[in-house]
Order: sequence, then C-alpha cells, then structure tokens
Amino acid sequence: MEIISGQHHKAISVNGTVNMLGNHSHFKNNSMEFNGTSDDYDEYGCPLMGYPHADFTQITSVYSVLIVVYVLIMMMAIFGNILVIWTVWRNAHMHTVTNYYIVNLAISDFLVASIDMPLKLLEYTSPCQWHIFNSDNLCAFLSYTLPIFVFASVLTLVAISLER
Repeated sequence: MEIISGQHHKAISVNGTVNMLGNHSHFKNNSMEFNGTSDDYDEYGCPLMGYPHADFTQITSVYSVLIVVYVLIMMMAIFGNILVIWTVWRNAHMHTVTNYYIVNLAISDFLVASIDMPLKLLEYTSPCQWHIFNSDNLCAFLSYTLPIFVFASVLTLVAISLER
C-alpha cells in the first residue's frame, strides 16, 4: 500500500488501483503514473476514457461473449432445474427425503438463475450513465436475495450430506 499525497490531491494506492480522496485521483504502478481530477469524470460520475487500464468488458467482442455466455447459462439452469422439480413432483416413488432436498436445491438454483443472474447481467453490461443500481430498492433487493438463495443452496447441500 502506498499513500501518495501532493499539493492538490491525496490518494491511497493498493496494487495499482485508483482510490479517490476528495475530488482528485492518483494512479501509480511500476510502469506508469496517472494524476487526475474530478474533470476526468463526466456529468454522470462515469470515468472518461484515457485511463492507463481500459475496461475490457466494453470491447464489443468481449461484451457480446459475456452476454451470450450469461444467457446460455441462465437458460440451461432454468430449464434443468424445472426438469428436476417436475420429475420429482410427477413421480410418486421419488417422494423421498433426499429427493425433497434435491428439489429444494433446484428451487434455490432456479431462483438464482431467474432473478439474480439477469440483474447481475444488467449490472455488468449497462452503461455507467444508466445508473441502474443507484436506486436503493434495486440494490437492496439484489444484496438481499443473492446471499439468501446461495445460502439456501449451500445449507441444502449440508443437509443432504448430514442425512446420508
């Protein structure tokens, strides 16, 4: 960690990251140094181009691959978990304690794939100017549901292992 201060700015740099203190920023790593002010941000608070490290997720090919992979994973997770729930529900001989745990796991994974993953994709791919998660409601919803669904999955796996 390196504390960098000067006449017009103060910043803390940890492993080449930019940390703002006040309205100025400072970037320093082994090969280059970047001094910036609040003028380096647009009216929405989004960084202007020209930083030493570009945001590679905004390259069209990377952006497109990210969307396609995310959508494919979401569709397979939704379809696969619906099949598991439907199979156990339709077959009376599959109504066992272990299969109920598996259905609980499928429901939790279905909720992650159908609710949280689309919101995370929106967060990752939306332009900074949209300010998608500046609303307290959406941010609080995602911050609440994601850990709940993940903990439900993990605790279901623990219950399955203890039941055996």
